[in-house]
Amino acid sequence: MNNTKKTYQPIKVILHIIAFLGLFLMEQLPLSILALNKKQLGEKYTTYLKYAPIATILLLIVAATIIILVFQHAQNFPTQRFTRKTWIIIIIAVVLTVLINLATIPFMKETNDNVKALELIAKNNIAILIIFTIFVAPVLEEILFRGIFMNWFFVDHPLISVLASGLLFGYVHAPFSTSTDWIYALSKILLGIVLAAVYYRTKNIKADITVHFLNNFLAILSGALVSGVILL
Repeated sequence: MNNTKKTYQPIKVILHIIAFLGLFLMEQLPLSILALNKKQLGEKYTTYLKYAPIATILLLIVAATIIILVFQHAQNFPTQRFTRKTWIIIIIAVVLTVLINLATIPFMKETNDNVKALELIAKNNIAILIIFTIFVAPVLEEILFRGIFMNWFFVDHPLISVLASGLLFGYVHAPFSTSTDWIYALSKILLGIVLAAVYYRTKNIKADITVHFLNNFLAILSGALVSGVILL
């Protein structure tokens, strides 16, 4: 992300990989607590519905604090202020996300593992899912997959960094297997690439958070809270 060439340090790369995986699991944990069902819990389901949201919020506060602190130390260039050019890039990116969604959604399967998980979370606590969708996911996912990943990996190779960020983003939303909905996965890869490009061009994490937020917000406005449009 900057113009200063750095000596390759394999130990540092390995530590960054381990740390990134830990941060990713930390980011995923809060919402996953709400992904259990009555069949799994039996008589404990009612108690679970009372206390799971509290546990989710507490874990979220811890995870968000750690991820933000790591990002503040990871970014290796000064954040650029918002300008007219920044807003133009954001508008172009939002248009691209809409076009990607319109082009891919008709060809997606009716459901997939990610959508099923969102449906279950919505059933258990729709309020937390909406908060996650509008506010939490855009912030934490962009900090993690753009702000931290692109400052830790392929720093001297921006094109590879952008593509790798998009590919990883697609993979975590639709892990590759024989049952993968490849159109759904492709849409997430393309959306991830757009978001990574925004971060690279603007040098401001708030720019791609804005694009991510608008993608999810427009999905809610269109009545597609639990769908292939949402980036969670």
